[in-house]
Amino acid sequence: MANTTYFGWETPDDTDLVKDGAAAIRTLGQAIDTSMQDLEGGTTGQILSKNSNADMDFVWVTNDVGDITEVVASTPLTGGGSSGSVTVGIQDGTTAQKGAVQLEDSTSSTSTTKASTPNSVKSAYDLANAAIAKSLIDAEGDLIVGDAADAVQRLAIGSNGNVLTVDTTVDGKIKWAAPAGGGGFTELASGSLSGTSVVVNVTTTGYKQLVVYMKDVTATADWFPAIRLNGDSGNNYTNFFQYQTSSTAVATSMQTNAQEFYVDQLNSSSADNFSVFTVYDPANSTTHKNCNFLIAGRNSTDSYHQSQSGYGQWRNTAAITSVTFVPLTTYSTGTYEIYGVK
Repeated sequence: MANTTYFGWETPDDTDLVKDGAAAIRTLGQAIDTSMQDLEGGTTGQILSKNSNADMDFVWVTNDVGDITEVVASTPLTGGGSSGSVTVGIQDGTTAQKGAVQLEDSTSSTSTTKASTPNSVKSAYDLANAAIAKSLIDAEGDLIVGDAADAVQRLAIGSNGNVLTVDTTVDGKIKWAAPAGGGGFTELASGSLSGTSVVVNVTTTGYKQLVVYMKDVTATADWFPAIRLNGDSGNNYTNFFQYQTSSTAVATSMQTNAQEFYVDQLNSSSADNFSVFTVYDPANSTTHKNCNFLIAGRNSTDSYHQSQSGYGQWRNTAAITSVTFVPLTTYSTGTYEIYGVK
């Protein structure tokens, strides 16, 4: 018997008798029927699908119906395509691009590619909530002091010259106050002496004394250590002082209508001199101001060293706001220092 080329189905030979041909035809038909049995059945809309790699092994399946012809992926998606198997992904998120990020619970991480979880945000909030708020400070110089366990409060700045003092009777147990016993020196001004006069503004509030120093002064002619208060050049100063007329003789002098606090003249070219004027209760605005003074230096002829002392009064009730240095000639060199004493 002959066979077909591809499936090997039996067919009649050309020399077969009629009865043999009929049998061969039945055999061929049965082989074809058997081979095609997987094509039977199915329902409307189904299609044939290979069930294995064996010849003529098919199954009926429902077709995946759709109208997608292309998948286009844009940032932050990746991949896509219009044919074959299409793969779609998502890029990593960074500070420079959108994308997928990993969650992070840490409150100390410095990562720029991870995202905080609600847990880490809450932890950060709790830390910030327990910190001291900057709004507690209202003005320059304010301090933060303990108020109780785990509690703080603001301590406002004190006055010039105040010091921090423990006081268990006040809220916070600490306060600003004047130095106990007074006596503290605070520099109010300092500088050089030159020209016909030097005016220095000062604040005397809170001070019991105003101490004015003049050091290493030279002038264009013999000069008198002298100061004026608040620029007053009227005949409102009284001076009484002792001074030397020679290396051994001492005299006194009294001026009731002077224009400044001053003493006897000193040598113009010798810087070997020192003067100090102490004015009492300088911020007082109801009574006259008293002053005492000490001077040491060379006499006008530079023949001996002399010392002078005295006291005086400024007949004015105003609080002192400035000091004027008056040489009665012109200052060449020298320095001044002004202090407030509590």
